[in-house]
Order: sequence, then C-alpha cells, then structure tokens
Amino acid sequence: MFDRYYDELEIGDRREFTGLTITETHVVNFAGVTGDHFGLHMDAEYAKSTPFKQRVAHGLLVLSCGAGLIPLLPGRVLAFLGMEEVKFRAPCFFGDTIHPIMEVLEKKDKAPGGVVTVGEEILNQRGEVVVSARIRIWVGSAPAVQGAPGGPRCR
Repeated sequence: MFDRYYDELEIGDRREFTGLTITETHVVNFAGVTGDHFGLHMDAEYAKSTPFKQRVAHGLLVLSCGAGLIPLLPGRVLAFLGMEEVKFRAPCFFGDTIHPIMEVLEKKDKAPGGVVTVGEEILNQRGEVVVSARIRIWVGSAPAVQGAPGGPRCR
C-alpha cells in the first residue's frame, strides 16, 4: 500500500500482506524494550489461571509487527500522523501467524501529496481479526517526470 504514491492510491484499494509467526522471542524482546512484564505475557503458570489458559502476546507487539509487514518505499510515506479506534479483538498466542490487510478509506490533499486514512485488520492463521485500527499517513506525490507536461524539461 505504501509502496505507491498518493496519486496512485484510490479509495477502496485493498491489499493483503505477508505473514509473521509470533514467537516467544518476540514477546521476551518486546517486554525487555518496553518494560511490560505483565504475567499474562511472561508467566506461563499465571497465564494458565486466566481465561486464555496460556500466555498471550502483547497487543502493541502484534500491532507493531503488523506494521513491519507493510512495505514502505522511500518518498512515499512522509509521516505517520496517528491511529484511531485501535481494538485488540482476540488474543494472539505464541505460534500464531499474523498478517495485515489494509483498505484505503479516505484521501485528503495535503502538499506535497495527501493524507490517506486506511483501515487495518491484523488476522491470525484462522482468519480471526486480532487487532484493528484506523491509521492516518501523509503520503507523497510521485516526482515530476523529466519532459512531462508541467514538469522540468531536458535541454
């Protein structure tokens, strides 16, 4: 999705991206970086006593890993502007394979390009939505082509 320029994106464009299997290593490293060592994520015995009956990956880890699966090419994404309506809809267990699906919901011109609002769902291997969100990204316009009408001319 963000391997394209603003003018190449259309409302309704939808893309599905490759997957990633969430491992204990992901969870341990995320806990180390964030300091979030909550028992549901880190303590197997505690997690057995919860409704989930096993450890669960951090929701923010799943959201972050989903973002990392989306290609971002230089000059396309100018800035990440925000995220709304983030919902952790189902647990993501160690060994689950997640993949994001994105759809362009809205476009608003903002030089040099525009702001694109996308709906994102991150699904597990069973097709269950584990995380959903609306994301706003400032996306750049395609550079002017040499010799194109209105663009710089070769001499």
